[in-house]
Amino acid sequence: MEDVIARKYPMLQSALNERQRRLWAASAAQCLGYGGISLVSRATGLSGPTIRNGITELRSPEQLPEGRVRRKGAGLPTHPLTQPK
Repeated sequence: MEDVIARKYPMLQSALNERQRRLWAASAAQCLGYGGISLVSRATGLSGPTIRNGITELRSPEQLPEGRVRRKGAGLPTHPLTQPK
């Protein structure tokens, strides 16, 4: 199964944004059951915590607003000298 995911992921990777990659990997890991996170992580190069975050998002009834890839406040903070608002 790992080889199938390893072949499939590069075909999709460039068409997916950060959130879509996370959700795709999470759904694949859940379908595989026990050990799925590790297998998908090895096959795609995505980290285990990233896949776990995707699983949390899949299970959550709360949806992000249209056009958002991350929750508000997620990601790196802006640096006022190099990235003024």
